[in-house]
Amino acid sequence: MAARKTKPSGRPKGSKGKAGATAKENIIAVFTRMGGTAKMAEWAQANQTEFYKLYGRLIPVDVDAAVGGSITVEWATGSEPPSST
Repeated sequence: MAARKTKPSGRPKGSKGKAGATAKENIIAVFTRMGGTAKMAEWAQANQTEFYKLYGRLIPVDVDAAVGGSITVEWATGSEPPSST
C-alpha cells in the first residue's frame, strides 16, 4: 500500500499572497500620481520628524545572527581582581 500524500495547508513559508502584491502595486501607482519622489522629498523636508519615523520602520527588525566566542580578561601586573562580595 502506497503512503498517502497530504496537501500542505496554506501558502509556502515566505511566499507572497496576491492581495499583498495588488496592494503594493496600487500604492506605487498612487505614489506616482501624487508626484513621486520629488513630491515626497518636499513633504519630507516639511515633516522631517514624520519622515524619519517612516524611514526607521523600513529597517529590518528580525535579525538572524549567531553569536559565539569567549572573552578573556587579563589583569595588569601587580593589581588584584575586584572582590565579588
